Amino acid sequence: MKPVYLYSPPSPADDAAVDNAVRRIILEATGDLSWLAAGDTVLLKPALNSGDPFPSTTHPGAVRAAADLLAERGARVVIGDQSGIEHLLHHPGGVIRGSTMANFIRSGIAAPGDPRFTAFEDGGWDSGFFRYRSRRTRSWKDGFFITNRVKEADHIISLPRVSTHSMAGATLGFKNMVGLLREDSRMEFHANGPMNAFILRSATGSSLEQHDDGSGKFLEKIVEISDAVREKLRLTLFVATAVQATFGPDRYGIRIGPSGLGRAHIVRPPRGLVFGSADPVAAETVALAVLRDARRSLPVTARALERIALTGNPLYWRVHLLPVPENPALRHAMAIGLGGIGDARNVDGTVPEEYLQRLTTLVAGNAA
Repeated sequence: MKPVYLYSPPSPADDAAVDNAVRRIILEATGDLSWLAAGDTVLLKPALNSGDPFPSTTHPGAVRAAADLLAERGARVVIGDQSGIEHLLHHPGGVIRGSTMANFIRSGIAAPGDPRFTAFEDGGWDSGFFRYRSRRTRSWKDGFFITNRVKEADHIISLPRVSTHSMAGATLGFKNMVGLLREDSRMEFHANGPMNAFILRSATGSSLEQHDDGSGKFLEKIVEISDAVREKLRLTLFVATAVQATFGPDRYGIRIGPSGLGRAHIVRPPRGLVFGSADPVAAETVALAVLRDARRSLPVTARALERIALTGNPLYWRVHLLPVPENPALRHAMAIGLGGIGDARNVDGTVPEEYLQRLTTLVAGNAA
């Protein structure tokens, strides 16, 4: 098991403070980038389901600081993702609507024309993806299709955000890897999950088909995507200066023009937090604790709206009511050998002791 390094920037709204915190965590958690050689290609994988700003998507400062630090050390940096089917519809005939690159720009993560950014759909349906399967991806009967950018990278760094998810309960490190999939594979795992009607409606007008295999392996399929990157994933890093604590993954549950219904409630933890680990399970465990702690401060109105809107999704409530160590995604990740629960390291003592103790208690499963 590998430790999770935590750093609380003194001014979480200050870009320079977040930049410094991200750099510090990267260097602490990777042994000063001990695995990096000059000329290596590093794929940065942010969370970009939509073009909504942080915390619906990754903190722009996390992407910028990581990319700059790696470039300073001689890496070739590629920043890539493919937005969700609600915002980017891609099928064998090409892209029907939406643009990951436009979402990179609209979210504030990328500036127009930055050559480091790539949209996985731009590689083409057949030429841009390959089929992956192993003995540890048994929930996927025939494996899944994943971007060729994984093959081309020497190293991968995952940059998720901390958020709830109206279908999966939470969208953290493991859910971030869904962005590596081709659209047909996304359709496949969603067939096993709740609220699938939204996905089917989003696919209208395409040739994409969906067949529920009856396995009910929605979370297991999500977790098993990480098996495809386990040999190259060097770090999972979160910026939790803000946490999306209801609904998700986007700013609104149902989009209506520039706004919508089911607005996510944002919580800002004490002083904010940047944390990461070379072990994806250890990082996920702390992220779940951060999310659980943030949800304690939800106002009554936000709780009531969430309860009314998502009462028909038992998975959502299961994720948020079970003790952290009993989270089904975490348990499956450990079962297939992706990592284990690590100990928290308070870098320079910057994390307030009371907050650190609350997270430690949640990670241990001793508080609801």
